[in-house]
Formats: sequence, structure tokens, C-alpha cells
Amino acid sequence: MARWLKDLFEDYLQEELGEIPSSSNQTPPIIGGIYFGSLKSLNENKPNKPLYFLIVDEIDKDLYEVFKVSDRYEFARNSDIILDTGTLKVIIETDNNFYLKEDEINKFVLIHQITGEELEDILAFRDGEKPSHLKTGLTPLFEEDIRNKFNQEEFNQIKDYHMRIFEILDEEEPLE
Repeated sequence: MARWLKDLFEDYLQEELGEIPSSSNQTPPIIGGIYFGSLKSLNENKPNKPLYFLIVDEIDKDLYEVFKVSDRYEFARNSDIILDTGTLKVIIETDNNFYLKEDEINKFVLIHQITGEELEDILAFRDGEKPSHLKTGLTPLFEEDIRNKFNQEEFNQIKDYHMRIFEILDEEEPLE
């Protein structure tokens, strides 16, 4: 493994924001919006790590499916889409989805909005299609590849919010 990539991963693990970015945004969440804030704004017991996400769907009137987004594009895997927003290069982690409520999303700042066509392409990619114009990361060759470690760390940050889908499904099942 390249030393610079290992050093970058160590830097990622130590990264914390100086303060919690906040938004008094009371507008409805935007499907296709990329938001930025802090993991700590979702849970006071979490570290003050940067958290980016892309809203991909409204699941319920107050619940949205989002994909984890990261500015650490050097760790992009073949399941991640690399997107250059013009001011920031990010990866959209299509295999790292989770669920947020509107009031949680309103704690974050909208930093970019993708087009409807871009969103359709991203969702098609997640569903197994391979639009040729999308740029993706590299396929990890070994289980211990640093990209896999990065992906696992990214998932660990949001796993409680990923598991919400089971709560939702439980609520929707009729009682017999």
C-alpha cells in the first residue's frame, strides 16, 4: 500500500471540525441536494467529524434516504461515484445509504445540488447499471485494502441511521 494513502487514512481518522457548522434552514430538504455538517449535530455523543450526504429519495413525509458523501475521493472504490461539483471533488458512496428526518437534515448546510439526470444516473448505478460517463473509483484487490477500511469507517459513522429502515418496515407491517 502506498505510504501517502496510509498517511491520508490516518489523517482522516483524526479529523474533527473546529466548530459545528449549523444551519437554521427551515426549507424542505431538496432531493439531489448535497449537504454538509457535523456528525455531532445528529448525536451529541458522536465526535465532531464532518458529515456530507446526498438526498436521493423521500421515503415518507418526514424521512429521506441519503447516500454518504465524502471529500476523501482518494479512497473511492468501484462502488463509489466521483463527482466534481466545481468547488469540491467528492465521492458518492452508493453502498452507504442511511435515513434522516427533515429536522435532522435542517441542521446541515446545502452546499450543492445535482441535476435530476445526474440523480437518475446515480440511482441507476446503484441498481447495477453502468452509465459510461460516470467516473468511479478503483476495485480493491485485497480485503485489507485501505479503501475497504475507509468504507467500513464511513459506515460505522452512520450505521445507527442506516438501521432505521428496519424500524420503518416494522411500523408498516400489519398486526395479525
